[in-house]
Amino acid sequence: MNKNDPIFQEFCGYWQLSEEMIAKASKEDLAETARILAMQAAHMTRKYGEQELPDLAHLLSASTLDDESVALLRDGAEAFVGVLATVSGGTLDEIESPMQ
Repeated sequence: MNKNDPIFQEFCGYWQLSEEMIAKASKEDLAETARILAMQAAHMTRKYGEQELPDLAHLLSASTLDDESVALLRDGAEAFVGVLATVSGGTLDEIESPMQ
């Protein structure tokens, strides 16, 4: 994993932003975020069928990652931040983007 890779840098930015947002979020906002993300996963399953998933818990704690895993982590962190921002009463555009 190249720590200078732009996708890895974006992941780090979104992850840090998610940590800050989680610290400020209410329990209700976090629950609503989890429910929305679960519905998105269910929608994709209904639309495209069951997909084999990587060991996602392991992925979050892995010390080495390939490019595809880094991209998945970045996409997931971005989705989480976007949904939490919306649930919290804002939009992703209103919060400081980690890529600015």
